[in-house]
Amino acid sequence: MLNTPVGKILRRMAIPAIVGLFFNTMFNVTDTFYTRFISPDALAGLGFSFPIYLILIALGVGLGNAAQALSANALGSGDRRRGAALGLAALSLTVLVIILVMAAGLPLLTPIVRLMGALGTALIESVQYSSVILYGLLFFALNAVFNGILSSRGDTKSYRNFLIIGFFANLAFDPVFILVFNMGTAGIALATVLVQLVGTIYLGRKVRQLKLREQTGSIDRRETMSSWRELLSHAVPVSLNVMTVALGVFVINFFLTRYGADAAVAGYNAAIRVEQVFLLPIMGLNTAVVTLVGHNNGAGRLDRVQAGWATGQKYGLFIMLIGFVILFPFRSFWVGLFSPEEAIIRAGSGYLSVEVFAMFSYVFLNMGVSTLQGLRKPGFIFIIGLSRQIVLPPVVFYLLGDIAGLGVWGVWWGLFIIPTLSAAVTALYTRRKIRSAIALQQQAA
Repeated sequence: MLNTPVGKILRRMAIPAIVGLFFNTMFNVTDTFYTRFISPDALAGLGFSFPIYLILIALGVGLGNAAQALSANALGSGDRRRGAALGLAALSLTVLVIILVMAAGLPLLTPIVRLMGALGTALIESVQYSSVILYGLLFFALNAVFNGILSSRGDTKSYRNFLIIGFFANLAFDPVFILVFNMGTAGIALATVLVQLVGTIYLGRKVRQLKLREQTGSIDRRETMSSWRELLSHAVPVSLNVMTVALGVFVINFFLTRYGADAAVAGYNAAIRVEQVFLLPIMGLNTAVVTLVGHNNGAGRLDRVQAGWATGQKYGLFIMLIGFVILFPFRSFWVGLFSPEEAIIRAGSGYLSVEVFAMFSYVFLNMGVSTLQGLRKPGFIFIIGLSRQIVLPPVVFYLLGDIAGLGVWGVWWGLFIIPTLSAAVTALYTRRKIRSAIALQQQAA
């Protein structure tokens, strides 16, 4: 992490992560595909469930990211005991937090889905799916933290292996629960929970092999509480950012149902499944950049922090250029894989015709966010997330959709304008933070 060329480190970590994320996305694609065997409203129901799913897993994602970034900093500074203690604290904190979330979440599911505008069959399918996911939430969260602990040590292959196994398991489970047992979207959710349980067993064994307890020795309650506070200070902004994504989907669904009814929601849901495939390399680079920056920040190697940020952006832009060439000309075909309905294909391909240009901005946005996480400066992540997901969309969608009269296309163009502005602000802020850290280091020397 501290001496190997930056590009080589990023490739070594990112490629296994990308492969794993590809199979994870295919996992989601499989779920979306099987909705056509349930009912015409099942795809819309899954779309309404997506923001709820993000809210439910947000704390697990935040704690996993905190375990990765903070452990990487500790390991980079040479403090292996602290790195291990943070990993153990993240696991115990996760169990406590998720139990509280599960207890509070069940009575709120139906009112939240109704608030998004879901009605009839779409409402039923969405609540059924979300309820099963909630019961299995602990497995999702533990897997995120296990992955964070392993990734902080440069191991992205274990999580890749789980995601590959999970894809094939889900490929077998979905038709059984949907076609044989006729469980609808609840069957899709049950298949997902069972796969996550398998992951918890497999990844738990991998983390156990690290022998974290042996590295830490005795840990008193005061040290545990201190670790919990440190983890939460990092996890909360990241989790809130994930929640803003979920709330942003609420906003999008609200305007889409206002302008184009359930067909627009279903088309958007199908299109983002396609989009996720082409954004996978950026997600893989995220994992690599957080760990690389964390280790080198802990070791005081800020020159490599800057190089990691810049190299991640170069790799990301090149990959997005390839994705643009593959996605843009065939966007209707990709959306059509999920639904034969002409209205859904039209809506989804309309979104992609604009969104392909925004994908380049996601490179700068994600590389900046990952670098800030590695630098242990996650506060800005929530601010930019709140702005681009909650504050700006209602204003921009209303101006374009209502005032300019663009309707659904006002939403699509808004989803291009907002990420582009956010990416520019994030890139400038990240550069300033890196330069400020370098200047302080030089003054201290």
